[in-house]
Amino acid sequence: MSKQKIKILLLSLLATFIVILTIGFLGSDNFKSPVYHEIVQLESGWTVQLASQTYTPDILSEISLPILNDQDTITLTSILPDSDLDSAVLHFRSILSTVDVYIDGTLIYSYGHDYLSAGKMLPKFHHFVSLPMDFSGRTVTIVITATENNAFSGLSPVVLGNEEELARAVAQDGRLSLAIGVFLVMFGFVLAVLSPFLVFTESHDYSITFSGLLSVLLGFYILCFNDLFWLFSDSPGAYTFIEYFSLFCIPAAILGFLHTSGYINVNLVTRIIWILNVSFVVITSLLHAFNIVHICHFVTFLHIIAIIEGLYIIVTLIINTVKRRKEKDALSTGNISTNMLIVGLLLFLVCSVTDIVKFNVLKFLENGEVNTDISFMTVGALIFILSLLLNYFFHCIESISASNVKERLEGLAYTDSLTKLSNRTKCELTMAELKGDYTIISIDLDYLKYTNDNFGHSEGDRLLTGFADILHTSFTDALLVGRMGGDEFIVILPYVDKDRTKRDLECMKDLMRYRTTLEKHIKYSASYGYADSQDKELESNTTQNVYLLADSRMYQMKNTHHKQTLGRLYEDLMKDFSQQKGENKK
Repeated sequence: MSKQKIKILLLSLLATFIVILTIGFLGSDNFKSPVYHEIVQLESGWTVQLASQTYTPDILSEISLPILNDQDTITLTSILPDSDLDSAVLHFRSILSTVDVYIDGTLIYSYGHDYLSAGKMLPKFHHFVSLPMDFSGRTVTIVITATENNAFSGLSPVVLGNEEELARAVAQDGRLSLAIGVFLVMFGFVLAVLSPFLVFTESHDYSITFSGLLSVLLGFYILCFNDLFWLFSDSPGAYTFIEYFSLFCIPAAILGFLHTSGYINVNLVTRIIWILNVSFVVITSLLHAFNIVHICHFVTFLHIIAIIEGLYIIVTLIINTVKRRKEKDALSTGNISTNMLIVGLLLFLVCSVTDIVKFNVLKFLENGEVNTDISFMTVGALIFILSLLLNYFFHCIESISASNVKERLEGLAYTDSLTKLSNRTKCELTMAELKGDYTIISIDLDYLKYTNDNFGHSEGDRLLTGFADILHTSFTDALLVGRMGGDEFIVILPYVDKDRTKRDLECMKDLMRYRTTLEKHIKYSASYGYADSQDKELESNTTQNVYLLADSRMYQMKNTHHKQTLGRLYEDLMKDFSQQKGENKK
């Protein structure tokens, strides 16, 4: 097994461990805060009146009731138990309904009538009804009136206790959803911050934008559905709308992510589906905003769309994955990380479809959706986002590896194998891209042919590599130091400064003199000429003309050197001959 596959396996196991640990820790009752006051579950002893029907359920939250429509009223009556609890409250939950609470026929609590008179949708709400000090043994009546068609079915538990502890208990029961929801929202905002850097790169990666959007939508939906926003906000109408709005946006965000990441082919069908999803969100939101039709009336329609699209996406992903496995090496890092993401997305879709089916079964067939949850979707969302995180992590590794490979290949293609300087191809490409101020130095190395002919090509190679080192040391701020071929070199400086150029050239000559003293056979000497982009002798200001002008000046120096070198070369030869003759006599 390769190291990359081992890393993927270990990180996958770590992600799985994090999920299990999160669920185990946050879902355990062992970590709940202690209760200092009595909490009484008022599940029995109720009389329930709906129209002409009267129910006496053994357990209130398990009562099977038909779906309540607009203006349907359900009345709950019971005798409050004896208790010495001070500042007692009744806690229960309502959906899209007004609530009135009476003690012995006297109204002590009323909720939602202001929404109703304004024509607004009533939110889901947790009620904490303060009871009088002498509540023990008195009759409590709770009147719940639906304000929308298909408003709700079933009844939530009614609990008697201290308000602070009851509120804490509600929050603790939802702490797994709270942790996952907050994580998804924060992760989504992080992706949203990073997305502009990828969108405006050459790759134009829009998938990270949809990933961030999807994560935020999932987080908001989980927090709102589980009534956890009331911990942060006192605007139930706002977070009830956010719940529906985020739910309606999720299908479009999933399709957008799949389109931009390439997991589903963009064709006419998928385009139409995505446009319909976006249009559905816009239309329902506008209808709700103008109080024409409240957004809650479209949930069933959305569920039907979501199930159909979910099945379509699942089948399409499986088919595309099988095709890719046949076309590519399935054991490569990229395919493994991609498959991890697809598996995470498939699990999320399956969990979401399961919760949708469960919700509708409870609402229409069993004891109501008031007490339902989205635990499957919550865990599925966490798994999907973790797989997305792993996928981005491995894609970063793959991009870095690809970049390194590209640099190495470019290095092989654009580097002179002997001197490690830029080769002729790289020099020409660089000159073609030159703009602004620059100086070009054309350099011709002396004595290369002489060294090769008299001392062998190995010494000639040492002359070339040594001269390359001299150039690197002399022109530390050069844009390019290259070998055009044979004994011809070029240096490009990203500025026009003759004094600075002369200092670098003097440095080169000093190094050549010093390195020559260290050699027995090799002599470092070079002819050079330079020109810059502002040179007055240029007929036209093109890079080619600047280089030709520098080259012509180099040849002028070369001719001078050639005349001087003939005499020096004769003296050196005679000196070497005399030394060899003296050694032979010895």
